[in-house]
Amino acid sequence: MFLGKIFLSLHHETNQNNCLRMKKIAALLLLLAMLTACSQKEQTYKIAVSQCSVGNWRFKLNNEMLAAQHLYEEDVKVEIINCFDQSDVQVRQIDSLVNSDVDLLVVAPNEYEEVAPVLRRAKEKGVPVILFDRRADTDDYTAFIGGDNVSVGRIAAEHAAGLAAEMAERKVLEIAALQSTSPSRDRHQGFEETMRQHPEVDYECIFGDWDDHHTQDIVQEVLKREHRPDVIFCHSDFMARGAYWAVRDAKLEGQVKIIGVDGLPGADEGIEHVQQGHFAATCVYPTHGEQIVRLALDILTGKPYERQNVLPSVLITPDNVNMVALYGNEQMKLNNDLVTIQGKLENYFGLYNIQSRLLWSSMAVILLLLVAVGLTWRARKQIKRAHRRQKALNKEQTLFYTNASHQLKTPLTLIAGPVKELRERQVLKGDDEQLLEIADRNIRQLEDMVSNVLYFRKEVDSTMMHDNNVSQAAEESAADSEQLVQGEHLNMLKQDDTDELPNILIIDDNADMRRYLRTLLANNYYVMEADDGQNGLRLARESVPDLIVSDVMMPVMDGLELCQQLKEDFITSHIPVILLTARSTEAQQMEGYEHGADAYLTKPFKAELLLSRISNLLKSRQQLRQYFGDQSSAALPAGEDAKPVKLTTQNSLFMDSLKEAVRNNMSNPNLKMDDLGEQLGISRVQLYRKVKVLTGLSPIELLRQMRLERGKVLLNSTTKTVAEIAFEVGFGTPSYFTTCFKKQYGKLPMEYRSE
Repeated sequence: MFLGKIFLSLHHETNQNNCLRMKKIAALLLLLAMLTACSQKEQTYKIAVSQCSVGNWRFKLNNEMLAAQHLYEEDVKVEIINCFDQSDVQVRQIDSLVNSDVDLLVVAPNEYEEVAPVLRRAKEKGVPVILFDRRADTDDYTAFIGGDNVSVGRIAAEHAAGLAAEMAERKVLEIAALQSTSPSRDRHQGFEETMRQHPEVDYECIFGDWDDHHTQDIVQEVLKREHRPDVIFCHSDFMARGAYWAVRDAKLEGQVKIIGVDGLPGADEGIEHVQQGHFAATCVYPTHGEQIVRLALDILTGKPYERQNVLPSVLITPDNVNMVALYGNEQMKLNNDLVTIQGKLENYFGLYNIQSRLLWSSMAVILLLLVAVGLTWRARKQIKRAHRRQKALNKEQTLFYTNASHQLKTPLTLIAGPVKELRERQVLKGDDEQLLEIADRNIRQLEDMVSNVLYFRKEVDSTMMHDNNVSQAAEESAADSEQLVQGEHLNMLKQDDTDELPNILIIDDNADMRRYLRTLLANNYYVMEADDGQNGLRLARESVPDLIVSDVMMPVMDGLELCQQLKEDFITSHIPVILLTARSTEAQQMEGYEHGADAYLTKPFKAELLLSRISNLLKSRQQLRQYFGDQSSAALPAGEDAKPVKLTTQNSLFMDSLKEAVRNNMSNPNLKMDDLGEQLGISRVQLYRKVKVLTGLSPIELLRQMRLERGKVLLNSTTKTVAEIAFEVGFGTPSYFTTCFKKQYGKLPMEYRSE
């Protein structure tokens, strides 16, 4: 405010100099902001990791990759997702990541063949892919990093053969994991090839999975044989732990040697089991998450890299286990500390970014304030100029309205005279006489309006006082019309219990216009009335009519706003709306259609045209009703967990919500309309009218039809009895289900199933 007073008090030349100076300062600030922003912008590489499963080995690898985010010069953001052993989920996740803004993908394929096609799609879109731990049935990847599983199998086989040579039976058992995964396939290959080189050893392989309890069950059965194995090789320490449980329970500890793979430090892991004598050995399967991040950065920054990166493995035995355990525990502690530091760094960077945004926002606000001061000064000059123009325009308008009022006097006289003579003759009766009274009353009102134009200047002041009291008048009008709305709502409730005519709601602040429209429509339609847009909206929501005829210019709420709110409310969105108005330009008609109007008639209108528009719109809604009636049960899914297709229109969204409510409560034989309405947030009348208009069925009929459709699906897809199906879909008794099924489909349930 202080700056504004200074600007207004300065000389005109000083003002120009200050404006020029402000522009220069603003330009310098903008340039400084752009240069600083450009200098601070750095490349942040986003690396997405698709893990195939969970487990301590993978948790250790994840921590190593997260800890390496700030280990190198480049700025890296690592995001890890998991498919939890589901190949189809992993395929969808990788497709989603490829379509996002990731710079590189790191993938541990869940299965050898299933993931190959999505890796090809990633290559086609130019996203580099690093395979780690596991391979896939494709060459469409950028690089591989991980342990040599064939070598792991060979190392384990040599040690197993050496142990078996010292035992009585010389029998070695391999329990292989799922062969659909590359680690298990390669470990089995290496182990089997090496064992063939030792014919003195009796070798056997049993295929299982990665689960410890399944492995325990396999070993328990094997130990019941007459010739039990001396050495058991499992494809992971997790499986080896299950084998140890079986050996322990059979009281054969020390007599059956167990070899695992992973070699992780920590409680209940492979290294600890070797220390405690539970395992004879474990083969370290390396993680090295920091090397994965380094390889990814080399690819992204264009540095040289090896396509095949094999991480060496080592065998842990009682001879070296203590030294390896010490190193492993220290490394795990270091990784955990790095992850903690990385989390704190993320918090610090977030705080720094917030402070930077605040700084630039403050500078922008200062700049906007400077600009606002200049614009305010300029606006004041323009307002003064506009006031002068408005005064001149008001003069011209006053002259125009005065001349126009005189020109209207002659035709009004020619109209009023014949109408008055017809009334005096009393030759018209009934509705004709009422129409003549409406015409006479409106002629007198028009004469009064024309006379008032002659005193336009005086009327301007009274009109302005009227505008100040619009709110008070609207409140009084709302109170008076409340009884009208309640009365119409009561009539509507009574009408729902009969085979009713189509319901039409007339909304107009002119009582004569409402009476005239009622006269036109009463013979063919059930007519309701509201005297303004707000009351009309409330009545429409409560009674859900088949069609609405509304004026545009009304107090409290005009017809355009009314139309828009009707179309945005899923309770009333299906109701066709005809707007009646004296606004006849194309732009004004377009405005009506943009607010959702279905038809637009200008006054004066022909009664035949209005009746034709009403008839056509009701026919189109009948077609809509037929569509939703046909689809009312077709969208019901066969499975309990299946979800219906979601459409975008308000009517389809309502039907989706209704079907979802029915589906969730279908087994309840006591389900009522009030319960459904409460779940959907609407009243019983609104639910009945909405469903009846859209489907041609009552909610109860729709519920019964959906239950029968569900029962038909269960008859086809399950072996449940008719009684079980009847209770599952919500029928109180099997006999009632059978009766309704026969009536709907012309066959008994068992006859339908036998076909």
